[in-house]
Amino acid sequence: MTAFSLNGRPVSAELPEDTPLLWVLRDGLDMTGTKFGCGMALCGACTVHVDGVPVRSCSTPLSAVSGKQVTTIEAIGDARIGKAV
Repeated sequence: MTAFSLNGRPVSAELPEDTPLLWVLRDGLDMTGTKFGCGMALCGACTVHVDGVPVRSCSTPLSAVSGKQVTTIEAIGDARIGKAV
């Protein structure tokens, strides 16, 4: 089991640690705002922030976010700047 913070809330996933974060978010946690684009970390459609750093979730394994803060597009509306968008 891998535990991390997702948009400020603690979550855990019981999936293989080499599962791409994109599929953990979309299929395991029903967070569908993060999109599948190219699957090769080239287009940026799957970008999320891990501890404030943008990463391509299609090529980031679940093990890389253990104990870290993951922020997705769903959290944008919670921020002052996001509300302006």
